[in-house]
Amino acid sequence: MSQKVTLNIESELYQRLEAHFRDDEQGLNHFIIESIRKQLSDLPITQSQSKQDDLENYLKKGSSGSRTYGIKGQGW
Repeated sequence: MSQKVTLNIESELYQRLEAHFRDDEQGLNHFIIESIRKQLSDLPITQSQSKQDDLENYLKKGSSGSRTYGIKGQGW
């Protein structure tokens, strides 16, 4: 699913991007997306993401027919 984002950037940065990509909107779009992905992959996982992952792993541990799975699934 794709979302639209509007960026306000410095005029010098805009001029550099415009000079490099000229009329290649797809190239510019790909460059921006990959740059953001790289920056996000370099960031540590936030505590809320880690807690969510831990909860999902905990719930997936129990087998679907076991008593503990029912308890886990109900959040008790």
